[in-house]
Amino acid sequence: MKKIIQLALIASASTLVVGCQAKRSIVAGAVPADDSALASSSSPDDNPYIDYLIGPEDVLAINVFREPDLSAAAIRVDSGGRLQMPLIGRVDAVNKTADQLSQEIEQRLGAKYLVNPDVAVNLVEGNSRRITVEGEVESPGVFPTNINTNLLSALALAGGPEDTAALDQIAVFRKVNGQNMVAVFNLADIRAGLSANPEIKPGDIIVVGFSKLRKGLEQVIGVAPIFNVFNVLTR
Repeated sequence: MKKIIQLALIASASTLVVGCQAKRSIVAGAVPADDSALASSSSPDDNPYIDYLIGPEDVLAINVFREPDLSAAAIRVDSGGRLQMPLIGRVDAVNKTADQLSQEIEQRLGAKYLVNPDVAVNLVEGNSRRITVEGEVESPGVFPTNINTNLLSALALAGGPEDTAALDQIAVFRKVNGQNMVAVFNLADIRAGLSANPEIKPGDIIVVGFSKLRKGLEQVIGVAPIFNVFNVLTR
């Protein structure tokens, strides 16, 4: 576990040199003050990717009921956000949910080729929008995420924090305009509604329980990172 946490800092700030002093730099408003989504957990029966917006390089499974020649177990969305389907040709997939895409394919197939087609689209690989959750969580890993994911939802994808996790030591590493940044959050305060539930963006790395990194963070930021604000990690 210690190695996982250490790797997160290295991956998020590969250009920084631990031990160099730097002034704190704060991006005002980097953490949205949005208290509207404070659910502390997600039901395991829910599909966590139901609102996932398809992006370039994502891999989809498309099943046209009783039409195996029109179905595909794995089809990749190209860099332009399109995929190629038999009969109907190119289909714009980017920024659509799987349900929206299935409806569009049904409409296009039904317009000329099939009577009442039934199409199911499922996400196989979410390559365009991914986050990493590491540290003291039940199932650390890399997860597809929607553009509107928040911290609580992101932790739920990883099975939630372990029973012994330090809930006041949750770090989010992010690259903004080429700069490596980090913010620290207290999960207990977020669940209690005392702090906002921050937005998590594609590419973010979340580390739960980073006590071993605290000294390193203080060295590269200049002082101890304050809660709920992104600080620049500099050399």
